[in-house]
Amino acid sequence: MRRLVSTVVLSLGLLTGCGGASGMDASESLGEAEQGLACRYPEMSCPPGTICVYDYELCRQPCPSTGVCTGGTACRVSPSGQKFC
Repeated sequence: MRRLVSTVVLSLGLLTGCGGASGMDASESLGEAEQGLACRYPEMSCPPGTICVYDYELCRQPCPSTGVCTGGTACRVSPSGQKFC
């Protein structure tokens, strides 16, 4: 019985620490965050305007010829030498 009560109390404590929807600001958006879509298997294709970075198997924006991504950051280079944003 003591083990069950301890488990319930611990679970409630962990859930309380997680917050919830009320802790999020409505003005926040995902505009700056990039989602890591997985490349489509087996052909390893991605949506239009993105490339498959094979080392990570994720779709990313290709590196522009300027070497600077849209947010002003430098392009990244995968271990195999593929450039992406």
